[in-house]
Amino acid sequence: MIEETFHVLRSCGDNRRECQLYWVSSWNDPLKLLEVVHPRHLSSAYALSIDSGWINEFWNDLADRGMGVRVQVHTHPSEAFHSATDDAYPLLPEAGFLSLVIPDFAMGPVGFDRAYLTEIQSDGSWQQVDIEARIQIDG
Repeated sequence: MIEETFHVLRSCGDNRRECQLYWVSSWNDPLKLLEVVHPRHLSSAYALSIDSGWINEFWNDLADRGMGVRVQVHTHPSEAFHSATDDAYPLLPEAGFLSLVIPDFAMGPVGFDRAYLTEIQSDGSWQQVDIEARIQIDG
């Protein structure tokens, strides 16, 4: 999934625009990530907007398949951090939801060096968390 994630982010963003995708799992095994989902969106070098019609279709599809979004993944043009806009508009504003930001429009080495992972807390704030402690990469 990591290779696929970087392929999608790089081809979509073309080293000029932000891109976002979602890592999805089954509710029966929420820790095992199964799919990379690339939403319909508009983006620029410093912002993106997910198509609201697509989001409705996506939620219905996930419900039909017993699936859920575990992590939203998006790029930034340089440093990885969670902006005020990122904080205000997560796909799923629930405690425990994770947001992973990849620097340099994902054009650097495949992996999470310099990436930033944050989690929504029960009070609605975001707190940076350790990537290796939260995302296990198999083989």
